[in-house]
Parts: sequence; C-alpha cells; structure tokens
Amino acid sequence: MAAMATTRPISLLLLLLAAAHGIGGTTPIIDSTCAAVSHNSTKHTDYDYCVRALSADPAALSATDTRGLAAAAVNLTVANITDTKHVISDLLLNLERCLKYYGDMDDTVARALDDISAGLAADASEKLSQVLDDDFSSWCTLILVQGYAQRNPIDVENHNVYLVSAMASDITELLLRSGHAL
Repeated sequence: MAAMATTRPISLLLLLLAAAHGIGGTTPIIDSTCAAVSHNSTKHTDYDYCVRALSADPAALSATDTRGLAAAAVNLTVANITDTKHVISDLLLNLERCLKYYGDMDDTVARALDDISAGLAADASEKLSQVLDDDFSSWCTLILVQGYAQRNPIDVENHNVYLVSAMASDITELLLRSGHAL
C-alpha cells in the first residue's frame, strides 16, 4: 500500500499544492478567461480558484488561447478523476481488510458473551483481553492512513470500538476479581 501511494503522479500532487497555496505565475489569457468564467458562466467558477489551478499547470501557462486553457482544464479534470478513482479503489481494498478484522473481533466478542452467560468469566476476560491486544481497530486506522487515500473515513468508529472494548474488558475483569464470576 505504501508503494501504491508513491506511484501517485508527483506532478498532480505538486499542481494541487501549488493551486492551494497560490504558487506560480499567471498569464493574461488565464486572467481574462478566469474573469469571464467567474462572471459569465452557468457554474460561476471562482476566479481565484481558476487562476490558482491554471497558473499551477505548465500546459495552461503555455496556452495562447481559450482553447488551450480548455484543453488544460480538461486534462486537469482527467488527472483528478483518475486520482480519485485510485483513492476509492484503495479505500475499498483497505476497508475490505478492516471488515475482515472487525468480523474476527465480532466472533471473539460473541464467544466472550457466551462465556459470560455460561459463568466462565475467566474465559470471557481472556477473549476480551485478546481483542484489545490484537487492537484491530488501530491496525485498520494504520492501513487506511498509510494507503493511497491517506485518510481514515471510519476513525471515529475505530476509536469507539477500542473504548467500548476496553470498557467491556475492564468490567469483566472487575467481575472476575470481585468473586462474582458465575
């Protein structure tokens, strides 16, 4: 996965960074075209965004007319769509791995509940401790953050799973220590 992140087109990354920070020069054709689309178009493209994005693209900077800028903007769109598809593919792959981890946790916790119902608090405690020791929610976060997407869309859920698992483990240990184990 980390290798996949390094295959992201560097030029697209630099372009997006430059556009976000306003780095790069501009040209009269970029200025006039961006002014026109910000006032006289159906989508009302923001002038500053238009100038930043096009000024960060070498093809747009070398354009001599609106057709050249249109081609540059379409190429930027294609690059963005392609990058977004890679992000989505990576998220799907990594979320599938996380789903397997959560399935394993679910099985273990269900067996711990069966143990509690059967009066086997020590066995339940061991299983719940194993869920915490395996720490699949942290593995899931790591997989997602280190992947191509470089973000975790289920960060809150992962954190909540850890907290509630720790609570269940602590309560079961308390039950075990108090001698109230069935």
